[in-house]
This record gives sequence, structure tokens and C-alpha cells, in this order.
Amino acid sequence: MSSIKFIISDLHLADGHPVLDGFGESQQSAFEGLIAAASSSGPLGADDVELIINGDCFDFLTTAPYDTGGSTDAATALNKLQHIINAHHPFFETLQHFVQTPGRHITLTTGNHDIELQFEEIRAALHAAIGVAQDDSRLYFCPSRIYRPLANVYIEHGNHFDFWNQSLPGLWDDLGQPLDLHPTTITYPFGSLYFQHALHPISIAYPYFDHFEPSINSTRQIALLCLLDPEIVLETASHTLELLSEPHQPLANLSPGDEKIPGTLFEHAMADFAAFQQDIAARKPDWAESTDPTGSDPNRIQQIQSNTMMDFLMLRETLALPTLEAIAAICTPTTYQMGESVASGMHNVLKNEPTLRYAIAGHTHMVRIDPVNNGMQSYLNTASWTTRIALPAPGEVTPELVEWLRHPDMRTSPLRDVTELVFAMLHTTSDGSSSASLCVWEGGAKGHHRVLA
Repeated sequence: MSSIKFIISDLHLADGHPVLDGFGESQQSAFEGLIAAASSSGPLGADDVELIINGDCFDFLTTAPYDTGGSTDAATALNKLQHIINAHHPFFETLQHFVQTPGRHITLTTGNHDIELQFEEIRAALHAAIGVAQDDSRLYFCPSRIYRPLANVYIEHGNHFDFWNQSLPGLWDDLGQPLDLHPTTITYPFGSLYFQHALHPISIAYPYFDHFEPSINSTRQIALLCLLDPEIVLETASHTLELLSEPHQPLANLSPGDEKIPGTLFEHAMADFAAFQQDIAARKPDWAESTDPTGSDPNRIQQIQSNTMMDFLMLRETLALPTLEAIAAICTPTTYQMGESVASGMHNVLKNEPTLRYAIAGHTHMVRIDPVNNGMQSYLNTASWTTRIALPAPGEVTPELVEWLRHPDMRTSPLRDVTELVFAMLHTTSDGSSSASLCVWEGGAKGHHRVLA
């Protein structure tokens, strides 16, 4: 019997908000095309086809209400889910048609934006939205952090290896197994709390930060905002320090008027952000040992700290340059540390289990194809189905672009659209062997796939 498994992640269906919802008409059209190709007579069809949506299929964090105090419950989650369903009827209809085809089934794993999938009430509502009974095996919610569809394939969303978005104790144990199959409340990871309480206004006013390809880190985002919108930096610093364990005056040493000096504002804002990060680190004493064994390597820690300090010093000096030059320097691509952390964690999964052939994650929104163990193993990252726009090259930084960066309209972006609708395709044969390809879907409902690697 022939078998194919499709792995996608980070669709980010929300409530239809024009800025925050990541799944628009082009994504829906492509999704319909992929599902049609996976039908019994389609070019990607097989006797058995499993669609694995590996986390962040739904975006509860960007669905109102936005600030829920760092936790959620089933009633709040159900209210949000209903808004998501109302905004995306075609998506659920596509899933329903898929499972009605013989030999088709769906598996959903949990990400940091849809941690609410752990609620029994949410799973029941999704069964109803897709039109299958709760005991129907065609729709499966993986209760553990890790999904192993084959003995040599390891799948997880990837936020477990991200300092800010690692799920808190109480949901899964150290091996990723569920501690409570019927939770009544769920505590968000610190990254979700930070997003809801402090960063949400930035996501609304400057949505391109969530769509830049390659992604830029928070330090560079703050640097750019010190040029473009000092007031939102002041507001974000205030909300950030409200999350500290002990009261702390935001920007305490900033003299009146200094907020108009980008380099000075940046220095003080980063000092507050560093205090916040240290406070969170103190609340996560087992972070390095439990999630990223290489994180306890003193040389690696020292290198990360050195790179962070060098980036900070460079950006502080950059902010004294003329605006066009400063923005060009800030937007220069650099190593995205969160992506490196997830890659490091997944590499260690492979190294610690030599019988694995593939480790597949999402979360970072960036494509990754890493050979491990002399090519005997591979780490694949399926990136995101959300819109991606290219960072501006130095020659593209013009007064017109600066004005757009100050007052962005994502419908008329002057930056190149570099969206790639990526998925992994895993073939298995009757003898148990498997091979995976990272692919991209092109051309909407009537489109086709192209193999990346």
C-alpha cells in the first residue's frame, strides 16, 4: 500500500482581522490546490494520505480578546474558536471534503499559538466544524508535544526549543507526554504573555515585523521603532516592565527630551528589555538543561552574549546616522537566534537518537534544510503559510519607503512578496522505508508543487 504524509505548519487562522489574520484568500486557494492534489486521483494521491498540521494552525493569541492575563480557559478559547470558524468556513469545508475521501485522515499537533487544542472542548468543537464524530479516527489530536508517525520520523512544532515560547510546566512532562488530558485552564508561555500585554499594539501598527523575510530580532525592531515612533517604544517599555516580578520604573534614567534622540532612547529601552529577560530567566532556572543541551555549553553562551552585545553597540551607533543609512543598516540580514535555537534543539534530537531519519519542525517561519550526521539524518523546517516580504536592500531604502514604514499599508507594500507555501512530503513504502522532500505549492487552486530539496 502506498502512503504519503503531508506536513505543514503555521497557517495562523484568526478571526479575519485585516492585519493579524495570517490565512487569506491566496493561502486558502493554495490549500485547496494541495488538498485536491492529495485526493485519490490527484498527482500527489496515494492509498493512504495523512495531513499533519504541525502547530499554529489556529491563532488564538491574535484573536480577541487579546490580553487574557497570561492564561486561558475553555470558555475563552471556545469564544475565540467560534470567531475563527466564522472567518474561515472554506478552510473547514476543505478539511471536511478531504476526510470524506477514502484513506484520508488529519492529525493536528499543538503550537504556542494554538495551545488551546489541549482543551477537550476545543477538540470537540473542531470535530463538529469539520463534520466528523468525536470518536472518528480520521481526525486525531496528538496529545503529546511530539508526534512520531513513523519509527524514524520525529515531528514537533519547535517552540519547546525557544526560550520565550517554551510551554510552561503543567502541560507536558520532560519527555513531552501530557500531564493532564483534561485541563480546565492553561498558562501561556512568557512569550505569549509578552505578546498579549506589551507587543500587541506594535503588531497592529507595524505588522511587517511579523512578515519580514528573513526575520529580524527584537533588538533591531526596537532600534527601528526608536527612529520611526518613539512614543510606541515608551508605551511598550511601560507595559513590558509591568510583567516584572518586582515593580520597576520604565526608562527610569531617561532625561526629559531624550526620547527624541534615537540612540539614547534605544540604550534605555534595551536596558529595560534586558532587565525583563533576566527576570524571566530567573523564573526558568532549568531552561538550558531541559530543552537545549548545548545551551549549557559555556563557549556557546559566551558567543551568543558577545554577538548580542556587538549587535547592540553597532545599532546604538547606527542610530546616529542619517535616517536612510540607519534604516538600511538596521535591515541588514543577520543570524536569527530563535531559528538557531530551534535548529540546535532539533539537531540534538537527531544526534541523541541515531535511528531517526528526519526531524521536522515549524515555529520559526523560516525554511531550513540541514543535513546531520554526514547526511544520514535531516532537520527540515516547514516555515509558514503566512505572507512574507523581503527585508529592504540598501538601495531600496528611499524617503517613500521610510514613509511607508511609518504608516504601513500591507495591501500596497513596496517590498517584494517572497511568500512560499511550504510543506514536507513524506513517502513510505510497504517495506517501512521512507523519504522526505521539502516542497512549495505554487499557483493556487489550479497549481502544482515544486520540490525545494
